[in-house]
Amino acid sequence: MEGSGDQTVSVETEVPEGTPFTVELHLVGFVETVANDRRPWAKEKGVGYVGWWPDPLLPNRPFQVAAGETQPVWVNVVTPRGAAPGTYPFRLKVRAGSKHWNSECKVVIWPAEVPREQYYRNAAFLPPGNLSAYYRPEGGITGNAFFALYKRWVRKAFSQHLGPTFDMMMGWNGIAVRTPETSGPLGPTAEMISNPASGALVWPVLGTTGNYDFRRVDELGAIGREYGMRQYAIAIFDRERSYSQMPQLERDQMAGLLRAYAGHLREQGRLHEAYVYNVDEPPQKQWDTVKENYRFVKSVVPDLNTWLCLNQPKAVQELSPFTDVLDVYIRQYDSSRAEAVRQSGKQVIWAVCVWPHEHPNLFIEYPGADARAIGWLTYRYGISGFEYWGLNQWGGNVNNRDWANFAAGDTRTRWKRTKWPWGDGWLLYPGPDGEPLSSVRFENLRDGFEEAELLQVLAARGAKAQADALATKLTPSIEGYSTDPARYAEARLELLKLVSETKPPTRQQ
Repeated sequence: MEGSGDQTVSVETEVPEGTPFTVELHLVGFVETVANDRRPWAKEKGVGYVGWWPDPLLPNRPFQVAAGETQPVWVNVVTPRGAAPGTYPFRLKVRAGSKHWNSECKVVIWPAEVPREQYYRNAAFLPPGNLSAYYRPEGGITGNAFFALYKRWVRKAFSQHLGPTFDMMMGWNGIAVRTPETSGPLGPTAEMISNPASGALVWPVLGTTGNYDFRRVDELGAIGREYGMRQYAIAIFDRERSYSQMPQLERDQMAGLLRAYAGHLREQGRLHEAYVYNVDEPPQKQWDTVKENYRFVKSVVPDLNTWLCLNQPKAVQELSPFTDVLDVYIRQYDSSRAEAVRQSGKQVIWAVCVWPHEHPNLFIEYPGADARAIGWLTYRYGISGFEYWGLNQWGGNVNNRDWANFAAGDTRTRWKRTKWPWGDGWLLYPGPDGEPLSSVRFENLRDGFEEAELLQVLAARGAKAQADALATKLTPSIEGYSTDPARYAEARLELLKLVSETKPPTRQQ
């Protein structure tokens, strides 16, 4: 909507009764960048545009549009499973002062569905301490109000194809306690420590050493399994200490938690889903510690898996034998020779982060096609899933409760940059009344993984050659994927057509 003068504008929907879908409207909010913001790409690419960038998707409400300005409105069409295929109309009603316009729209529902149980083992952190610090629920992090809030955010993340499987099932976090305002750490906040006498036992596992309460992780696990979750972390090692620096008492306490948690999962037939997160992005001086940690886990619970994230290509050859899941960065996939590890049969996940900063990545200042391409590339390279380090690493924004005016129509927000480049470490924003607000980047990432899931459906129906050809055409390589949004829209239509024309495999009797 472009303004011709300062005026209040509203956008509403008019959906015919009996229509098999709903329409959600969001105002696109803006964050303001400045010239001296941290940009690791600035040396080779320059600063680029400085000013207001679109990202947070705010609740719909009347808004102001000044002369010469444009205010985007994000339209999401939500179609329930089993909706009858066909073409359906709806209307967008725009009002500005005494004037109004109607925009006639149509929705085409194809006989193709994205599986609810997701194929890809995507993983992210959703630090509960940051959520609690922002919303300050009654009863704190251990209260029922916060648990209901956290479950709401967990569902939102899974629905966007990036479930918080790094920490929603976590029982032990050996990293030093940090404040929620310190953007970037993977460690717990003080509020998350279940009991100071229990070492690094953390929420949502409750209890004390030798007396653990797994009821909340069971409830969170049930939510994850609705979306196909079959892999999650139950413990994480400290990055700052060597193996020898971990006190024996603490090691014994960790071993006790691992045995108890593994026994609990074994009774459910789910131990194969769990893993321990080893030293995060270990520098070379920590490589021996990575190996010792791996041996420690296997000595405590031999069939408990481990996960290792590496940000040095040379580390892959040295350390890949000491992990069950290898996590590498997309732009280091080729240089690290991670494909050879994948070909050996080991599970490989890939990721993006502040470094390496090359495309594709999820910074606000990068093209939206970067986020969309990640799902397509994940299918194209046969990767098991995508990892991202933060959905809500908000830094100082945990105390920035007036970052957006949810009652009035101003979409220029007061969101603060963290110490990382804009957008790094968060894809969700805190909305009113505990509502998780998506972002332009997260919507694009979700669309790409919906399409990756449909490519898997097509391949499973005996049309792998067609799925591969479509993915190769759009994203031939990590360095050569398309950045044209129109091509992704065209590819989605072609994909829907192909899936609609193929039949599910016949079940053997």
